[in-house]
Amino acid sequence: MVTSRPTVKHTANAYLQGLKGLVISKDNSTAYTPRAHGFNAFAFECLRDIGLEDEALRLAIRGPPFVSMRFSRSLIGEEYGRVMGWEEHPETVGKLREITPCEYVDLTQRHVEPLLIRYASHHKFDVRFSTELTEIKSTVDPNGVSWYVCTVHDHITNHTFRIGTKYLFGADGGRSGIARSLNFNFSSKPGGPKACNVLLRANLEHLVTKERSAALHWIVKPDRKTFPGVVVHLRVVRPWDEWVMVAFGPGGTNPFEGLTVESPELVDCVREIVEDDSIAIQILELDSWTVRDSVAEQYSANDCKAFLLGDAAHRHPPTFGLGSNTSIQDAYNLAWKVAYVLNGLAGPGLLDSYNKERQPVGANLVRESNNQINVNSDLWATLGMAAPPEEGIKQLAELKHATAEGSARRAKLHTILEYKRQELESLGIAYNQWYTSEAVYLDDEPDPRPALESDPVVTVQISTYPGSRLPHVWIDVPTRRKMISTHDLAGGASFCLLIGVGGECWRVAAKNIAKATGIPINIYGIGPGLEYVDVYRDWHRKRGVGEEGCVLVRPDRFIAWRSFEKGEDCEQKLRHVLDKVLSRHEL
Repeated sequence: MVTSRPTVKHTANAYLQGLKGLVISKDNSTAYTPRAHGFNAFAFECLRDIGLEDEALRLAIRGPPFVSMRFSRSLIGEEYGRVMGWEEHPETVGKLREITPCEYVDLTQRHVEPLLIRYASHHKFDVRFSTELTEIKSTVDPNGVSWYVCTVHDHITNHTFRIGTKYLFGADGGRSGIARSLNFNFSSKPGGPKACNVLLRANLEHLVTKERSAALHWIVKPDRKTFPGVVVHLRVVRPWDEWVMVAFGPGGTNPFEGLTVESPELVDCVREIVEDDSIAIQILELDSWTVRDSVAEQYSANDCKAFLLGDAAHRHPPTFGLGSNTSIQDAYNLAWKVAYVLNGLAGPGLLDSYNKERQPVGANLVRESNNQINVNSDLWATLGMAAPPEEGIKQLAELKHATAEGSARRAKLHTILEYKRQELESLGIAYNQWYTSEAVYLDDEPDPRPALESDPVVTVQISTYPGSRLPHVWIDVPTRRKMISTHDLAGGASFCLLIGVGGECWRVAAKNIAKATGIPINIYGIGPGLEYVDVYRDWHRKRGVGEEGCVLVRPDRFIAWRSFEKGEDCEQKLRHVLDKVLSRHEL
């Protein structure tokens, strides 16, 4: 498993149950700069499955304001607008609580990587930093089994050695060497604007009131003396003394090209956007990056033994905050499939489904995130940030004028900020990752998936239609001890079969199949007299099947199949479904 950053690779390791592997990274450590920071509920569902949710939450910044954004003259200056995020917007947070047991938080890549590394290294995956992949060759052994032979160089010992592996996972970032070496094709548009992240230390606690709290503080100051024409925002890394200043230069340039942590201009810039000359500022690190619009046309090589994950497969701007979240879910989708194939529970055809299920998700994210960031150009023009300083101040001042021009500018700002709500209410693009592949059984569905009637970026579809996420519902044992989510019944590298009153034939069938095949299947009943009660009657509303039917959930908590009622031969039907979903005809 080759990576530029460990977040994706160690998430994959966590689900490769009972297997051994090696992780290499040419970097000498985990990330120092915060990088990805918006951690959504659906990535947290993956951590919840392996028991890391609580520890990750302890490392996170939690609370409604920390996923919102504001636009102001300076950190403490006049505010021109605010967009509430997932945990702050009343309607969105209500829907969020309905669809997931987890939450949106600010959890940086710097903090989550060590957590995942520790978990992976405790579960039979060795980790080597300062180790670079230099060559890949494919070979076939005398038994006809194909392998990859990887030449790697240890930058500490200066030794070069070769590793043979049945499977190769490329989580090596936007400049993926594995993608180049194995000739993966990409659908790409020309490179977008450049930007620079500046990690800094400054105690701003006395300036951040409750009303000013936000994840992103966009600074609107056309007449700024330092770096005129540069658009910047501040975001907190650790309250309230560590921050990142993100800057976009005029014409798509890196505004801090050639500067270092010792450059006094950076300190002057921070003081001006904060609007407090008394604060002590230490510049810690500069990290430049480029907005991308690129997605791999295939996520797996033709032999389905080499795979791309994360930024190696999809490259896009940080709008919607879905980069690392989608990367983690790439790994969550793939790892159980590899484990099932290697453990002889599934045929190799199961691995075809990784590309078929995850590539459309990445392509949609790349398209929508670039559409959203393009709106920012109109926003900055409306706020005077695209004009020369003197003209920009006049344009900004128009917001306060009772003139036709002022009215038009206010209306335009209102329209744009209303559109920006899509970014911070975007439950749909994160939740509606519907899968269609051979690993989803649709033969018993009488109709196609219902169409969404409104914006799919915002609106969610809660359903047990095969290929959907398992609906979250709070349940409890009949004597009421502690409510858990239906998600807590599924996962754990096992299939899960959910039945109701009158569905005992499915329980017997699943037990017989598990005993005969070794496929791990956990069976739970929800209803009166069964293991769990439907506390708020939500499962009755969301299950989509009758009491005598069943819902089969994959190890990644997506619906594999459902039966609306009791079948004539439950065991034969369930075995047929599992054989098809797992490509067991290839065994």
